[in-house]
Amino acid sequence: MSGAADPPLARADAPAWERLEHAARGAAAAVGEWRRRAVEAEQEVQRLRTELEQLTSLGPLPSDEAGDELRRLRAENAVLTSRAAEARQRVSGLLARLSVLENRP
Repeated sequence: MSGAADPPLARADAPAWERLEHAARGAAAAVGEWRRRAVEAEQEVQRLRTELEQLTSLGPLPSDEAGDELRRLRAENAVLTSRAAEARQRVSGLLARLSVLENRP
């Protein structure tokens, strides 16, 4: 083709392509946000693990208060680990959907 003018069918499909591109940009932005949140959650989990290891390496706990803190940290660690796993699953799902959008003819 000469490239001087778009074929009439291409112009008719332009709104559909624009919607698809908009959806792909939105999906990419969502993936980026989920990825950022997953990284933050992983960092928080690592921080809590380190803190937990420091507490447990102290030997016997000096008081009931420290035991309560240890239980609280373990519970918080479990919640954050779960959130990080959920975020990983969501990011994987978004990446799969984005891949489908990119591979559409």
